[in-house]
Amino acid sequence: MDTAAKLALARKIVLVVWVFAGACFFFPLYYTGVGPLGRVLFGLLLAVHLVEFVVFLGLYRRAGGSLFRHFHRTVVFGVLHKAETEQALADT
Repeated sequence: MDTAAKLALARKIVLVVWVFAGACFFFPLYYTGVGPLGRVLFGLLLAVHLVEFVVFLGLYRRAGGSLFRHFHRTVVFGVLHKAETEQALADT
């Protein structure tokens, strides 16, 4: 997952998963068989990404910039944002 193209593809996949999981809170997916799965997936994604932010907080402080920016990108993209941040630090 080191190349920019692979990271961009992974970001798109993660966004699609978030959109699906979020859509499961609304009609018509809410009442289908995949609705509960999507809502559980949403909760798991949110919980895991919040833990990831705490774990990688030191890296984000070393990287500089706004912690809010790092927070919302970690909540959405998780370890993908960490990988991009590590690449940015390595380039400097």
